[in-house]
Amino acid sequence: MLLLTCPAQLRSLEEALRRSLPTSLPVLGTVMTVARGNPAAHEVLVDSWPNFGVVLTRLRPEEHKDHGDYYTNQMTVYYRDEGAWRVLLGGTEAVGWTRAFQVNGMQDGLYEAVREVANDRGLRLD
Repeated sequence: MLLLTCPAQLRSLEEALRRSLPTSLPVLGTVMTVARGNPAAHEVLVDSWPNFGVVLTRLRPEEHKDHGDYYTNQMTVYYRDEGAWRVLLGGTEAVGWTRAFQVNGMQDGLYEAVREVANDRGLRLD
């Protein structure tokens, strides 16, 4: 996963996400917040740049005060390719499976993919 911090990249991502409304809305809000000063200490990750398949926003890892609080440990996701989302879930450290978390997104297949990976890891999903 690539961490986007460059203002020009964040603006470009905003434009791409605006073209995918309404499904990109949860991610777009966080990207806009990060691009405008990031008072909430979030980060924006993409699987590749500039031709991304998945955008994931989350609280910066150093800000995780309570690993059991899934309200604090929220992520938003938008993907162009469900397969890329499944690869990110199962094959990267972008999602911290050792702590409670909540995933927000508006696309079909998002929660089913999370459920399948959790089951494969022997984890309980609420």
